[in-house]
Amino acid sequence: MTRTRTFDPSPWEDPGRIDFIGRLAAQAEPAVLAGQLLHRSEGEGYRTAAVLRAMPEERRKALARVVVERIGRGTRAGDARRQGMVLLAVISRGFPDAAWCEEWNALLEDRARRWYSSGTSDELPALAEALLDAGRPLSGEVVGLLRRSAYDGCLDWAGMLLDRLPEPPLNPGELWSDRALAELPQLGVSWRRLIPHLRDAKPAPSARWDRTTAAVLDGIDPEAVRRTVTPWLALATHGGSAQSAGHDPWNVTAVRGLAWLLSSPALPPHPETVRTLGALVERSPVKSVVAGAGVRALARLEGGAGQAELRRLAGSVGHTVTRRQVRSALTG
Repeated sequence: MTRTRTFDPSPWEDPGRIDFIGRLAAQAEPAVLAGQLLHRSEGEGYRTAAVLRAMPEERRKALARVVVERIGRGTRAGDARRQGMVLLAVISRGFPDAAWCEEWNALLEDRARRWYSSGTSDELPALAEALLDAGRPLSGEVVGLLRRSAYDGCLDWAGMLLDRLPEPPLNPGELWSDRALAELPQLGVSWRRLIPHLRDAKPAPSARWDRTTAAVLDGIDPEAVRRTVTPWLALATHGGSAQSAGHDPWNVTAVRGLAWLLSSPALPPHPETVRTLGALVERSPVKSVVAGAGVRALARLEGGAGQAELRRLAGSVGHTVTRRQVRSALTG
């Protein structure tokens, strides 16, 4: 059952345009409305989408028939075809066509290959919501694009969809997340619960977080946990897929969570842990947020196991903030 949502205007929507389309939606012939909606260089925002969706189903079907006829002509190619398909995504709730779904999905996959986030385009959530309402799954790459677009703060519409997108637990496209996603199906239910817990890692580790970690991993051999997650964090030290090798905003707190996990009382200290945490601090693409987690993790290793590595890092780290964090950890 589709839930009713409250739509506010997209920040770039013109209130006059919304009112104009509302009047046409209530009174104009479908051909007139279609002409106004298709003769634009950009799509409509989510307040206009709400106006169109509020039309009676028979009226929306009549509009869809006009749109299909117009974009089906040989001269209606490229951007015009795309714009028409986005309009169909907006108005076809309750009567999606299988061929439309395939084209919507192809458009989304193309965006996911070419875009890191969607900026101010409302096309992405319009297409995604239409597929979700039709019971169609979205690929991990498309879900990642939606999540990053919502994190950018430009697309409230994308943010409204996030509670419908619990999978995958991490966004694909980074070395470490791709490996974790590939291994999770064989690791069991407890490991599925671990990923949201990692993503809940706060800027500083806490006894409460450690207790939850122990509960989530109850029954799993600590050494097996260490052997599994250390390679994940080792890959994360190479950075992510964002600009300047930054990590995906959906994934970055899970990277911090891996540092808290490896340094938690639930796992025994190990030389490989120390080396991996040191690399998290030292590698140039990884700046203060993630590198700072590596510093804190080294500082809290049981029995001072990370102190020698911190002393080494104090003389080798070039990043000013990170170097300050290392020295503070040594003197704290």
